Amino acid sequence: MPHNVPWTVTVQPHPGSSTQDIANEPEWGFGHEHRIGFKNRSNRLPGITHKEDRHREDVVEEKKEQAQLQNEAKEGKLLNFRELIQHQKDFHLRCPENRSLGWRYVLNTTEDWVKNEQEWPANQKSQRRGKQTKATQVDDVAGGEQQEHEWKKSGNGDHDKHNDAYTTGDVAEDNPIKDKYTPQERALLRALEHEREYVQHLSENDGQGRSPQTRNRRDLSIDEQDQFTPDNWLPRSPDLIRLTGKHPLNAEAHLSHLYDAGLITPNELHYVRNHGAVPRILWEFHQLDVEFNGETTSFSMPQLQEFDSINIPIALACDGNRRKELNMIKKSKGFGWGPGGVSCAYWKGALLRDVLLATGIPETLPDQGQKRRYWVNFEGADEPSEGKYSTCIPFQYAMNSSNDVILAYEMNDVPLPPDHGYPLRLMIPGYVGGRCVKWLRRIWISDKENDSYYHTWDNRVVPSFVTEKDGPFAESLFRHPDTACNEQNLNSVVVKPAHGERILLSSARKGENYRIQGYAYDGGGHEVQRVEVSLDDGKTWLYCLRRFPDSPIRHGNKYWTWLHWHVDVEISHLLRAHSITVRCFNVFKNTQPREPSWNVMGMMNNCWYVVKPEIVDDKDSKEATLVFWHPTEVGSGEGGWMKPSVENQIAEAKQQAGTPQKQFTREEIEKHDSKDDCWIVVDGKVYDATSVLEWHPGGAAAILGHAGQVHQETSDEFAGIHDDYAYQKLKECALGTVTDKAANFIKQNAEQAAKRAADSEDAQSKVVLEKHRWHPVKMIARRDVSKDTRTYRFQLPDNNKVLGLGTCQHVEIGFHLEDRMLIRSYTPTKPLLPLQRADESDKTWRASGSPGDDTEQSLADGEGMFDLTIKTYFPDQNQPGGAMSNILDCIPIGEEVEIKGPTGEIEYHGNGEFTIEGQRRHFARVSLVLGGSGITPGYSLIARILLTQEDKTQLRVVDANKTESDILLRDELAQFERDSQGQLKITHVLSHPSDTWQGEKGHVNEEILQRCLFAPDKSNVAFLCGPSGLIQKAALPALRSWGYVEDDNMFGF
Repeated sequence: MPHNVPWTVTVQPHPGSSTQDIANEPEWGFGHEHRIGFKNRSNRLPGITHKEDRHREDVVEEKKEQAQLQNEAKEGKLLNFRELIQHQKDFHLRCPENRSLGWRYVLNTTEDWVKNEQEWPANQKSQRRGKQTKATQVDDVAGGEQQEHEWKKSGNGDHDKHNDAYTTGDVAEDNPIKDKYTPQERALLRALEHEREYVQHLSENDGQGRSPQTRNRRDLSIDEQDQFTPDNWLPRSPDLIRLTGKHPLNAEAHLSHLYDAGLITPNELHYVRNHGAVPRILWEFHQLDVEFNGETTSFSMPQLQEFDSINIPIALACDGNRRKELNMIKKSKGFGWGPGGVSCAYWKGALLRDVLLATGIPETLPDQGQKRRYWVNFEGADEPSEGKYSTCIPFQYAMNSSNDVILAYEMNDVPLPPDHGYPLRLMIPGYVGGRCVKWLRRIWISDKENDSYYHTWDNRVVPSFVTEKDGPFAESLFRHPDTACNEQNLNSVVVKPAHGERILLSSARKGENYRIQGYAYDGGGHEVQRVEVSLDDGKTWLYCLRRFPDSPIRHGNKYWTWLHWHVDVEISHLLRAHSITVRCFNVFKNTQPREPSWNVMGMMNNCWYVVKPEIVDDKDSKEATLVFWHPTEVGSGEGGWMKPSVENQIAEAKQQAGTPQKQFTREEIEKHDSKDDCWIVVDGKVYDATSVLEWHPGGAAAILGHAGQVHQETSDEFAGIHDDYAYQKLKECALGTVTDKAANFIKQNAEQAAKRAADSEDAQSKVVLEKHRWHPVKMIARRDVSKDTRTYRFQLPDNNKVLGLGTCQHVEIGFHLEDRMLIRSYTPTKPLLPLQRADESDKTWRASGSPGDDTEQSLADGEGMFDLTIKTYFPDQNQPGGAMSNILDCIPIGEEVEIKGPTGEIEYHGNGEFTIEGQRRHFARVSLVLGGSGITPGYSLIARILLTQEDKTQLRVVDANKTESDILLRDELAQFERDSQGQLKITHVLSHPSDTWQGEKGHVNEEILQRCLFAPDKSNVAFLCGPSGLIQKAALPALRSWGYVEDDNMFGF
């Protein structure tokens, strides 16, 4: 998005929810995950089913096919999912060695383009109707928009912006100096002598070693937070804490986990800084263009691998590391990095100077160093909101071989992860992360500094009197060459004690020790020569011992890595400490400042890092406990000893004022969930953000992930990212507030979400399914059930045998598209029985007419696979057909899709026992109203009951379809009914039957339901699942009228 697009807000008028709607809104509490017609946590409408469910030569051929397909699309040919997937080569299956770990196949299209943007006949009528009814709105903004500096000048901003603790250790008694020094002093002296020997024997790194870190493959699952973003194909570690919401990813690891991982950081724990979507680049197609004197030399990835390479450890830090501390003083323009925005990994690649020389660029350019200066410019392949990401470094710096500037293609000895620049990243050791361009695609030489948006308006430290990014002062200083952040600055952090760590005072015995630990780094290849800790607010200091990665030295005196440090103290001194403060010194004997230096970008914070202890009463042990607090809590948490300044509190009060008083129900808000009608809820207030999507600096996807969502996550993410000016723009979008019932719904679900998150951290599950993470499963078989119905068999990953799905629960299947993950919810038709646990050895499953020759054992979970039976909605001349059903029908055997779950808060345990939204319920008689593909959750319940010995639960089923061929699992259901001895009765209702059909004809109505189902009773329950016409227009009103009550004895699967 160009920087000059006006940030104009337009709000569509809305009268608010009606008085009747507000009065009729249910008393929302936690749950209601199966309330028909309302979205659940999976963003699905319960009870409603979806509407449709040779190498170089090959590369050349694929390019031709793609070009031909693009030309056909331009010429107006209508393309469906089958044609698109059949014309996209599966390179990742043929050449997996060229892929980063966890690589996913992505179909290069979107569902919206295939279905809605092409001129299908079925679309033309609705498009004409839309044009006739769409209201036009004149947006007169002339003279009405204030820039931020003008807004602050008018009274909304600053008015003065221009104006004896060492542990004794094991000291030998025959030490000749024991009478001259205390035990603590002798222990320190021995530690110093040991460190002197250690540092004197640090070795040179020849650049040909391998990373000692091999923990780069632990988790290749996909976080559900990415499923509706362009990053839906990316596996990411669950240990990363997201700092800017769902998209784009900006994240750091838990500080203790980062430190405990060692001096070389695993790829999955390395911090991530993205400005937008991660470009999905193929190794085979990617090339690096180097431009000089009007000519371009292009290098493929294999050609870059032919250059001599080096492989060295490099500490990389974001210049926003520790920004959250500055944001507590006053909100900056950046989001709240904690102290985890730094990592150290091995990076391998060709030297930049070698590649430049190979293109004919001389080592010295004309008049260099005399009359002219030159820069090497770099540009990435990503497309962030403000244009291409590009930056530059001085030409002489790049050509100096001792600076080790690398074009990296491996990280810790494996191909770069996409989040870290796959397939190619510029690495400048000792520089801030913002100069190390990811997804590198272009290099050129210039005689002036780069003037792109991200080089000019990011990675800068300007004087504190500049409090905005517009106006003449900002314009002058952001373009000033001396405000650019290049080399990293000196920094150190306390890691242990960890934030919230507790020590019982009763457990602190005299003579016991505690090891205080942390990290430190400097930029420019400078060694951190000393680290000190104070327990008395800086009056006295303790010397800390350092530990570097193996062979940390390059070129005699370059230290590109960080270090870990520690000091052992007697715990009695720790108990008396005012604080735990760390500082470090570099080769120039310079140290960190005591106080923070606020700047509008929140960059380069390196003040003393202070941890404060507090004595509290432990709730569990009822004993006095020492708790340690870091300055801030990572992420959206509000813990930490720093509290918002008075200035921040005043700004927050202003943000809360002036909201319109119209109220909106949950039902009304959930309707506005698209890019053309986008409402969000922040701090209990409703905003129309539709007009913001066009110019939002973080991109539209960051907002659309919250469109129509009534939850706490939107408020938490907004507060963690935005400053007071952003809140001012948000206020212009205000519509009103949520109702009290909706506010209670947000609060209770936030509490339950926190509880679930805590429970999931404690759980050591051995099953494949996870509620919040996607795992790849491989299609290993496809079997025709009828002309349009298939049964697909999938193999669970990593030799796992247990799916982990409860009866009546669903799995979500995901397939990667360009803009988001295509997701559909299904209920497997195998396994039909849960895993028999060791304490259930007496339980057996009774024989029944199961499909094929499957044994009872093969019907139970634990076989390492699962089946889905799905009807395919084929394309025709009027419409492109079902997205997921056609994709599954076309992808090659061996291809992977994603799986997540279980979803659904209804689970059957046997003998009439259900758990529904956390509550145990018993029903003796079950009525099922099912339609189309909605039969599958009912089928799983029927199978569980009839295949379990001694389960006497009675079943009545009404199954609605159009024709006989539309009845899914017809033979299996008929077998179950015949063998049930009256326990199961099924009524099929067909709206378009053949002349030979002997069953019910027409549409489901009240008479059919009352004749074929159990009457309402406290021992009876009704479950519904089918198309919206069947459920919401026919079954639901009829069952209500009969006496069934929603959320009591009537639920949607």
